[in-house]
Parts: sequence; structure tokens; C-alpha cells
Amino acid sequence: MVVPASADTREDAATFVFSTPEYRLTGHGVRAVVAPRTWGGADVAAAVEELLHRGGHEGPVVGCIPFDTSRPAVLYVPEDVTWRHGAGATGTDGSDGSAPAASSPPLPDSPGYREAVRRAVERIDAGELEKVVLARTAVLEADRPFDIDRLVGDLGAANPHAYIYRTDLGDVGTLVGASPELVLRSRKGAVTSFPLAGSVPRDHGNPELDRELTRRLLASPKDRAEHGHVVHQVGEVFRRHAENVVVPEEPGVVATPVILHLGSRVTGRLPGPNSPAALMEMLYDLHPTPAVCGWPTPAARAVIDDLEDFDRGMYSGLVGWVDAEGNGEWALSLRGGVVTGERARLFAGAGIVSGSVPEDEHRETATKFATFARVLQNQQRRTVTV
Repeated sequence: MVVPASADTREDAATFVFSTPEYRLTGHGVRAVVAPRTWGGADVAAAVEELLHRGGHEGPVVGCIPFDTSRPAVLYVPEDVTWRHGAGATGTDGSDGSAPAASSPPLPDSPGYREAVRRAVERIDAGELEKVVLARTAVLEADRPFDIDRLVGDLGAANPHAYIYRTDLGDVGTLVGASPELVLRSRKGAVTSFPLAGSVPRDHGNPELDRELTRRLLASPKDRAEHGHVVHQVGEVFRRHAENVVVPEEPGVVATPVILHLGSRVTGRLPGPNSPAALMEMLYDLHPTPAVCGWPTPAARAVIDDLEDFDRGMYSGLVGWVDAEGNGEWALSLRGGVVTGERARLFAGAGIVSGSVPEDEHRETATKFATFARVLQNQQRRTVTV
């Protein structure tokens, strides 16, 4: 179904940003929204196809998809779209030029999270599942509303190789972050995913220790098993949708400013005509991967529902775009949070497998909080709460 935006919506200052080292896509306003019959992947794909091919809209369709794909996504054609291509397109628009804080603000201890990890390991060891990703939240408040443009700019300056994203969610707030993880890219039918799983906090100021941590990560049976679950599932989805699929036998290491990840580039080619529907169907088949949910998926979802005490919403969902030719790029909505006025809710998760240590997973989530917390600290901070 093609649904034109209302006059009020078109006048709304909705802003979308998706920025990579190669390009920056910015959208303002809402020209038309994607309104499928249901939020199943096939219906969403058909609605996107209709909007771009029969709705008279050039596109692209932009927005975000929640962790729980049975819930509504935010997908629309912006009123105005600008592209900026070239090296360093992630850029620093909106940044005041100040460096992010060297350390993140102190975040509260979370005994409840460690207990959730312990209970998850018990269920894994009992054979209920192999892996689950458990997340936690923290809230940072300021003396005045956060400047979203500045947050986006500071995130780009601090994370030049990340996917910098911003999506306005109406009364819910604004989703902002710097994701390290590509879920699906399509360029003229060539499709790529770069899943990350298995990680260790890094010491950015100590290259020798970084090299040692890299060696340990590559040799870690726990981290390689965790990564293997994700790559196997991504490879299976690629084989259902694509030809000439290549899945690496060995992972590499991807370094962000705060953490080292095991990563594998999976590639293939869509067999038929390149189309928005083909990309969206494959995207919904991939999501959620074991990188943000677990394995097997139904069992992991049940454990998440039992042990997490908050609604993920758009956290660990997808953010990105697709155009009328079926080109597009979608990243996981990680390393960020939702900002509403002077309040920012941060999210971070860790993959739990047999042998996971609650204190280590708590420490990993604290490290992941730091990506967003450091740029928030550039603006006046008042309190931090769970």
C-alpha cells in the first residue's frame, strides 16, 4: 500500500542520516510511508516495491526495523534527499570540533545483568540453546536537551569507519549511534554481509597489548564458537537467496575504538533482476542474526523475553536504505541509544555461550556503552541511572 504523508507529517522536521566512509545519505521530511498489510518480510518487501515502482516516488526508502520484526518498522521516502560521496563521508557535520571524552562517564553496576548471564549459562549448559545475546540499558541525563546534530557529528569524528545513523522516532525520541556491523549491502545485485561476533575490549593506547589481544581472540575456542554460529546462519540465508556464495573458513579481526571483534565477510549475487523486494526479503530473512539474538533463534528469543527487563524497541534492529534499483545498505542499530530531550537511554549487549563469565560479559557491555557515552559526555551531564 502506498500512503502519502499527511500535511502535518510533510512539514515535520523528521531527519534521517546514514553515513559511511564512502558516502553520507541525509533525508528531511516525509513524502510517503511504507504501509504493508502485515509486518512480515514478504509483505514489507512488496510494500517497498510498490512505493518505489508504482507509487511515483524516486526514493530511496529509508528508516529502521525493530529487533522484533513482527512489530512496526519506520520506513518512508523522505521529502528531500541529499547524497555526499567521497573519502571520509562519515564526516563531522554538527561537531563543534572538540574531541570526545577520553573516558566514558561512570555507569552504575548491574548485579541483575550478571545474574541474568548466570541463568542464561545454566540454560545453555542444560541443552536448551547454544547462544543468547543479553542486553542491558543505562540512562544519562543532561541539564539541557541534547544537541542531536552535534551527537551525530561527534560520533562520526570518533568512529570514522562506522555506520553513523540517526532516525527520528516521533514521540519515542531519536535513534542515534555508530554501528560497526553491516547486515546486508546490495550493489547491482552483488550482496555482502559482514557479521561480527566474539569480542574482547581493547587497549587503544597500547599497540603491543592490542596485538596480544588479537592473537588471543583468534585462538579463543569460546569466541570462535560464538562467531561460528553467526556465520553459519548468515551463510544459510545467503544460499537461499543468492548464487556464488562465499563464506570464509577463518575469521579476521575488526577493531573499533573500544573493542576487537571476530568478523567474516560473506558474499554472493542475487540470481534474478535486481529489485527492492529481493533485497528486503533477504534482509528480513537474515534478521535477527545470532549476533543480536542467539541460536537456535526461537529458544534464544524465549530466553531474552524471560531474562531482559526492558523493551529493545529499535535497539539491535536494522537501520539503512533501499532504492528503486534494489541497491541498499543496512547496518545493525548498535553502539547508540534513544535520545529524548535531555535524556539518553543507552543499550549494549553481549553474546552468552557455555563458559561465559558474568563479570566478563558485564565488563564487555560497559565497554560497548562507551562508544555513545563518551560523545554524550561532551554535552553537560547531570546523572546516570539504570
